[in-house]
Amino acid sequence: MKEFVLERKNDWEYYHVPGLTDAGIIHGFFTRRSPVSPLKGREAEVFLDTFSLSDAIALNQEHGTDIHVIGNGDRPSRGDGILLYKRGIAGVINTADCLCVILVDPGFPMVSILHAGWRGTLKGITSRAVGMMTERGAATQRMLALMGPSIRGCCYEVGREVADAFLDAGFPGDILTSVNGSLHLDLKTANAHLVHEAGIGSICDTGLCTYCGGDDFVSYRRGARNARQMNFVAIKER
Repeated sequence: MKEFVLERKNDWEYYHVPGLTDAGIIHGFFTRRSPVSPLKGREAEVFLDTFSLSDAIALNQEHGTDIHVIGNGDRPSRGDGILLYKRGIAGVINTADCLCVILVDPGFPMVSILHAGWRGTLKGITSRAVGMMTERGAATQRMLALMGPSIRGCCYEVGREVADAFLDAGFPGDILTSVNGSLHLDLKTANAHLVHEAGIGSICDTGLCTYCGGDDFVSYRRGARNARQMNFVAIKER
């Protein structure tokens, strides 16, 4: 179940874990060769039809820790996380170097999708999502964390103040490396720490860097100031 593959459906090129998709958790980390959110008109219809969905919800992201639980008719406008247990509704997060984390309990089923930049990671958005899911019946022993493409430790230079903030917050030192005298932060490793601390032992990582990974992804630090790529998760309708 834990191997990502690159697939294309209609206009959408994306990485997903086929075993998880087969288990009814529809998800994807899209490349820049796919349409971008917010989806409107015919593009939105094609997205929903392609993945057999009834609705999709995206947020104006704020680099915080607000996570919205989506039930019947809920349409939040702002925040950085979406928790879903209603079938057929996609939660959408847009990224351009920040990490998208998807948390899944396929046996419940329940899913969350999170926007984890350095600020959200430092504030523990991933830990918060795990807590919200377990409060509602998810079990950490069944849960899986998916780590999408993001800027990685090879390329993500940060200032001393950011590095010290993570260390002061109790993150392990291995989230930071020294590269040619500069400090680099690894968002994936930092979020993996939060996931493990919350009791989830299974992580599936794309291992892809948006900055040095070629032209497959949008990168803010490589000059894409306004462009974003989509990431989504949904529970398949019966």
